[in-house]
Amino acid sequence: MLEIILLIYLTRRVGEIVRGKNRKPGWYKLMTVVLWLGGEFAGALVGGVVVALAGAPQLLIYVFALVGAGVGAG
Repeated sequence: MLEIILLIYLTRRVGEIVRGKNRKPGWYKLMTVVLWLGGEFAGALVGGVVVALAGAPQLLIYVFALVGAGVGAG
């Protein structure tokens, strides 16, 4: 739930920044969401591989997914 709230805030903020530069914000907002989700899925995939190979706790997959989402949003 917090991720969704953060994503909504982030897309609104990106829209404000882009509007300030006299550009249309739609594509930039879409790109923010796609990169966020893509980073999260990629992080979850890497986390799943790490957990499978190392036998680490499955909570580590979620941590990798959050880091991936942050990298995607960055």
